[in-house]
Amino acid sequence: MHITTGNILISGPFIEDPTFSRSVILIAEHNEHGSIGYVLNQKTDYALNMLIEGIDIANKNAYQGGLVELNSLHFIHTYDHLTGATQVMPNVHWGGDFDEVCSGIQNKVLKPQEFKFFVGYSGWAPGQLAHELKHHSWITGSLDADLIFNLNIDDEHLWKIALRTKGGSEALLANAPSDLLLN
Repeated sequence: MHITTGNILISGPFIEDPTFSRSVILIAEHNEHGSIGYVLNQKTDYALNMLIEGIDIANKNAYQGGLVELNSLHFIHTYDHLTGATQVMPNVHWGGDFDEVCSGIQNKVLKPQEFKFFVGYSGWAPGQLAHELKHHSWITGSLDADLIFNLNIDDEHLWKIALRTKGGSEALLANAPSDLLLN
C-alpha cells in the first residue's frame, strides 16, 4: 500500500501494543527521510492552559501524539494563512508560528476548536512504515477535516468511524470487541 502525507493509519483491532491500540494517526509528513504523524484519538488529561503559559483554554485538552519527543508540543489546524504552516490535506494544516497561534487564540481571532494540540509525535525511519504496512500493522485510509476536528466524536468512536469509511471487510472490524475474551 502506498502512503502519502494526509493519509491516516488505523490500528487493527487486535494490535498488541497498548500505545497504539485503537488509534487513528494522521500522517503529517511522509518522504524519503521517514514519516511523522499524530494520534488523533488519544486525549490526555492535560488542559492546554496547563501546557501553554498565558493561554486561557481550560476546557480543551491536548492529545498524545505518539511516543517520540514527549517534551514537545505540536498542532494541526484549519487555518491556511498562519505563518509557516504546511498543508497536510484540504482544510488541515500542520504547525506554524506558535506565538501567532497563542495571540490569535487569546484575542479570539483564531478558534480553539479549529486546533488539535499534541504532546509528542509518532515517527518512522525511512522504510519502517512500509515494513509495518506490509505486515498488516496498519490499515490506511482518509478522513475529512470535519471528522478530525469534530469535538462531539469521542476517541473510541473516531477509530470506528475511520474503519467504517473504508467499507468492505475492514468496516466490519469496527464492531470487534476490544477484548476477544468478551466475544
